[in-house]
This record gives sequence, structure tokens and C-alpha cells, in this order.
Amino acid sequence: MSLATGLQTLSMAGVLMLISLSGQAQEPSHQMMMSNMHAQLANFGGSMHTTAKVCGGSSDEQLAEQKEKQRALSIQNGMDAAAFDKAFNAGASEAKAKWATIPASERQAKCNEFKQEMEGLAQQFTQ
Repeated sequence: MSLATGLQTLSMAGVLMLISLSGQAQEPSHQMMMSNMHAQLANFGGSMHTTAKVCGGSSDEQLAEQKEKQRALSIQNGMDAAAFDKAFNAGASEAKAKWATIPASERQAKCNEFKQEMEGLAQQFTQ
């Protein structure tokens, strides 16, 4: 399974979780929970986007398409577009800063480790 496929599977699992919970989001506390969950998923998406850029395996076009799909689904499920962009960009910036601290000589090993973890998670969601 490629990194792009793994990321797409994880994104879809997150969106399905949001959809299943959105019907419960009637009370203010549930609405706050959903808002936080939307932001966390967008942040995670930004982080994965940056990691995929660093590690390769996905074209810029594929990454842009995945981001737009996540953005559209998040908005469809009640997230404000500006809030999505803010959370996604924050996740991307945080990941970029973390990757910058990893010496170039160690990046490939970290990428391989990351890809294995993502493949394992994706398999859990598809079983």
C-alpha cells in the first residue's frame, strides 16, 4: 500500500467518524466536541500532507487533491472553511518544523518507519 493510499484511507476513516458523530451534535457540548474534532482532523491532515511531501510517494497534484477532498468533506460536515485552512496550515507548519530538526541522514529511515506505521493503521481501518 502506498503512502498516498494510506493517508487517503486514514482521512476517510476520520471523516466517517465525523459523520457518525455529527448526528449526536445537538447540545452545545457536543457541538464543541465536534468543532474540536474537525480541527484536530484538519491539523492531522496538514501534518500528513507535509510528511508526504518530505517522504515522497505522492505528487503535488495528488496531495492537493487529497487536501481538497478533506476540506470539502469537513465543510460538508459543518466545519468553517477558514477554520479548516487555519488548522490544516497549523498542522503543516508544525510538521515542517519537526522534520527540520531531523538530520538529512536520518530522514529516510524516519520516512520508512512512518510509512510502515501508516500502512499498519490503514490495514486496521480496512479490516
